[in-house]
Amino acid sequence: MNEVIAVGALTDIGMRRATNQDAFLAERGVYVVCDGMGGETGGERASAIAVEEFARLAAVGERTRAAIDAAVQRAQRRARALGVELGGIAGTTISGIVLPQWGAGAAPHGAQPDAHMPHRGAESVIDDWDATQPGAALDDSTLTGEWQAARGGWAAPCYVVNIGDSRTYHMERADSAVMAWDARTFTQLTHDHSSRQEAIDAGMGEAEAGRRIARNVITRCIGAPHGTHADVFVAPAHGRFIMCSDGCHGELEDATIASIAAAHNDAAGAARALVQASLDAGGSDNVTVVVVDMPAGRAALGARLEDDEDLGDVHGLDDATVQT
Repeated sequence: MNEVIAVGALTDIGMRRATNQDAFLAERGVYVVCDGMGGETGGERASAIAVEEFARLAAVGERTRAAIDAAVQRAQRRARALGVELGGIAGTTISGIVLPQWGAGAAPHGAQPDAHMPHRGAESVIDDWDATQPGAALDDSTLTGEWQAARGGWAAPCYVVNIGDSRTYHMERADSAVMAWDARTFTQLTHDHSSRQEAIDAGMGEAEAGRRIARNVITRCIGAPHGTHADVFVAPAHGRFIMCSDGCHGELEDATIASIAAAHNDAAGAARALVQASLDAGGSDNVTVVVVDMPAGRAALGARLEDDEDLGDVHGLDDATVQT
């Protein structure tokens, strides 16, 4: 039995930046957003490096925790070397989901089996588009599409990966026939690696932390001089996943993101609306949003994986809670 995964993705340079240092990947069950830092050259190249390494992960049919960690470390080495070459730090965040399997024949709907992404814009199908170079090259463009995935390839729990302050959220389907998505179920699955979040974790109020600590001071990134590692969570691959750079969640409150996302039944419409709302709110940074709608199923409860754990080590996922 085949089911459909619908994807919408959009990146925009924003209202105040000269270049777009964000990048995204939406390919064969690997959906991530990256936000580069380290100046015009360093940030763009670092986010592209992370996307390239996760595109290598997307090219294989099975993905494990070890493979994800290996992709992160390859990106870390390359980004760190770039920073040394440029005389500083070239880094990037990354946040998103990775399906553990992508079955044979799970090609984009309406495209050839070897296509990276089926759509750029709502109408045309581009089979030979190079998905390892999205984001920085796709300002003001949209990817939409539906992937036909074998049920056995994605129904198991998926990985949620995070380094830095880009975020992955989840939303469940609504019971009502009027709305497809329930804003009340909106949940942040990832945990920011930032000075502001550390202060909140230590007991400072969110409002005070927002006044006293700049949102863009992050404490972990790919390309950091002393190394890095990803937080990896596990969640059932059902419902709507929303991945975004801080150009979105830094401009919009979570409640606003939830209401906008819930108001759009399709993934592409939700992605476009969230980017536009971020621009309307000021657009002070590059903004990137990837929305992935999985087939219907149970709620996306989840749990953090320890460094030595993989999916097979997690028991009782239905009873777990999101641990951030």
